[in-house]
Amino acid sequence: MVIFRVDANSMIGKGHMKRCIAIAKAIKLLGGKVYFVTREDSDISILQANYMEFRTIPSMTLGSEKSIASLKEIIVENNAGVCVVDSYDVSNVAFNSLREVCKVILIEDFLYDVYDVDCVVNYNIYVEKLDYLAKYPSSTQLLLGIDYAPYGGESYSRRRLNINNDVSSILVYPGELDSHELAPGIVDSLLDCIDDNVRLRVVAGKNAVTRDILYKMSNSSSQIIIEPDISNIGKILNMCDIAVTVADSLCYDLLSFSVPSCVFLSDYSQNMLFSGLVSKELMVSGGDYVNRSNKFYGDLVCGVTSLAYENQRVKLCDNISGLNLGNGAQNLAKAILDYE
Repeated sequence: MVIFRVDANSMIGKGHMKRCIAIAKAIKLLGGKVYFVTREDSDISILQANYMEFRTIPSMTLGSEKSIASLKEIIVENNAGVCVVDSYDVSNVAFNSLREVCKVILIEDFLYDVYDVDCVVNYNIYVEKLDYLAKYPSSTQLLLGIDYAPYGGESYSRRRLNINNDVSSILVYPGELDSHELAPGIVDSLLDCIDDNVRLRVVAGKNAVTRDILYKMSNSSSQIIIEPDISNIGKILNMCDIAVTVADSLCYDLLSFSVPSCVFLSDYSQNMLFSGLVSKELMVSGGDYVNRSNKFYGDLVCGVTSLAYENQRVKLCDNISGLNLGNGAQNLAKAILDYE
């Protein structure tokens, strides 16, 4: 049995839960058993939609004494050999306690600290800029790089191989929360530069602060189509020729489907992913709201306009084809089951 300890709420977002579910599905395909533990304030609909067994625990920090005790009890009760932790709310106090009853694997995006775990996973494209090999002892297994990105998976066989001559549909993803309220300005800016026959498929999740505004905008323009969530991301991406996205985990889905994309920066925490995608020419820059807020919308329009040229889209897709995407969840599942 593999226990996944991960949360998804209005503050954390669903990205952590989504990637854990992808890994869990791969584990089940290999004959393993999985079980999720999440806080009471988590959005459990994504677990239910993917037929994952789970238990909720009180909404407290993962490192609190009660939280650790609850998790250890569940691990022992299920005779689990491995606990996969996907959270920024971690500490060596928690990890050392958990390792008394099972092996512990940490999934993270940044090297904030060196943790007492059995294995660390970081699949991000910028991981070579983080000094894992120098900081971690040889006793800790390191699963690093794009080979372990749990994206593509079931949908990988349907990845986009053809580039349409013209752009008729654009995905707009401002992030799950859109805390800087950028989406309305992005939509207005795009409407000013695209043809009347081009549709904008705008993601406005239930936690997005601009959700109501975007629905009102869609009511006044036939060019705006609201996508209430991205639970069926494969279907949505197969309907889009290009994408405009914030620099977050959705970028890996876009790469998996070879969707030519314009990526923008809205928070300092996104800088490494944004810079990596642009410098490796996997996506074009759509602007830096953090450092160039006064020029952000103009920069975004320039980025999107560049994707109107078919040769630019082909170039991005050629670069993306060099990535080893699609097998990450299976690679992680095999590694995790080795610990069990």
